[in-house]
Amino acid sequence: MSILTGKRILFLFGSLDMGGAERQGLLLARHLKEDEGAEVKVWGLGKETGSVSYCCDGSHIPWKAIPLHWGLRRRLPHLIRFAFYLRRERPEILLSFTKVPNLAAALFWHLCGVRLMVWNQADAGLLLEPTLFHRYAVSKVKHFIANAEGGQRYLVEKFGIESDKVALIRNGITLAPPRADSCEWHRVLNVDTTVLIAVMVANLSSYKDHATLLDSWMLLLQQWKGIPPLLVLAGRFDDRADALEKQALKLGITENVRFLGAVDDVSGLLSASDLCVHSSPSEGIPNAVVEAMASGLAIAGTDIPGMREAVGDEGIPFLVPPADPLALANIMIQLLSEPDLRLTQGVLMKKRASDLFGFDRFCRDTVKYLNSCAGEFS
Repeated sequence: MSILTGKRILFLFGSLDMGGAERQGLLLARHLKEDEGAEVKVWGLGKETGSVSYCCDGSHIPWKAIPLHWGLRRRLPHLIRFAFYLRRERPEILLSFTKVPNLAAALFWHLCGVRLMVWNQADAGLLLEPTLFHRYAVSKVKHFIANAEGGQRYLVEKFGIESDKVALIRNGITLAPPRADSCEWHRVLNVDTTVLIAVMVANLSSYKDHATLLDSWMLLLQQWKGIPPLLVLAGRFDDRADALEKQALKLGITENVRFLGAVDDVSGLLSASDLCVHSSPSEGIPNAVVEAMASGLAIAGTDIPGMREAVGDEGIPFLVPPADPLALANIMIQLLSEPDLRLTQGVLMKKRASDLFGFDRFCRDTVKYLNSCAGEFS
């Protein structure tokens, strides 16, 4: 029997909206509940319900929304309220994901009766700076998991954490069965099945730099001969959505771009696509890219540590510097216009996703780590 059986485990997310960290956390939460026998709950540090809460309902996982405003004027009272709820809940294990949940959990876990807190570094250090406040919070944590070498290195180099204190456990990917086939998706997108499709799955926020991708797409279309391909942007409409739609209109490419918003059938969309593109300037290992790899797609993207780790030596030649529209356009043209190259890359990416990012391996490694940590107080 696992040491985790019967343990009260609380997952803490930045909100109840779905992102890469939340999706990975939910997969782990379901595994701990269904296969390890843990008592799992989910909290989101926001006011409203969202995709996370709907998924929790479907998996019979209790959830709660707790507003936590990080602005300077409201941060302290909101943190005090968070500590009150945490002390009342008294989970035995607290798993936090992304900056604000990590910092909030770090500040209060030991004061609220939590026996084990694990900081999940799900990015390469986005918005986490070695300020006095952040250093103090990090110093209160004893256990860390990083999903990429870049995140592990960031904690070690910026905060002086011993490298053996930061477990490297890469994300595990599992693809749901497609709800719609390729023909149905082409109908949804209102294009013929002969049209090539490039897809980026990422919430439309300032952190993902869709603006560079739209500039690149305009350059691609200017050079393209034959039936123009379609760019599909799938992801929640966050702070950049309106500006990006206006940018597409200004560039004159609206007929060749689709803004889908959040997509439930990601597997179906990937199966209908010919190329995955990812323009983000900062990532841990992006789940969306690994999911595309698992679907057999070639990858064109930014040359950043998390992307290099995701695609490996075989995929690095198809990565370009961040914020370089021309370089990204050229690499997309190469992959879209050479079907044999695109197919070969897709096969290599699918094998790499299976070898390094298998879901069973992720669950096994995470449970082993949590068991070793929980053993300290069992």
